[in-house]
Amino acid sequence: MTSAVGVRLPDDILKKAEYLGKFASENRSTIIKRAVTLELRALLEKKAAEGYAEGRISLSEDARKTEVTIWEMEKYLVDKEFKSNYSVEDLAKELRLLK
Repeated sequence: MTSAVGVRLPDDILKKAEYLGKFASENRSTIIKRAVTLELRALLEKKAAEGYAEGRISLSEDARKTEVTIWEMEKYLVDKEFKSNYSVEDLAKELRLLK
């Protein structure tokens, strides 16, 4: 399902969308939808990563909220240089539990 939304955008953004549309053979609306989708995903990743880094949510919850796999979320966290809350002691404890 989709809904129409009226948004006022500066002329320079509209010109850039038209410019990109020429190269992608897409109309301005499609380019703007793609840009909004990409930015929303980036904002979701950032917000979820902050929640994980602060210990408010788990990595799996972080990935679920961002709609990516755990591996994609881990890569995002590494790429953005977030520090893990997972310690060597945590690893040792889990290894003991597996035995």
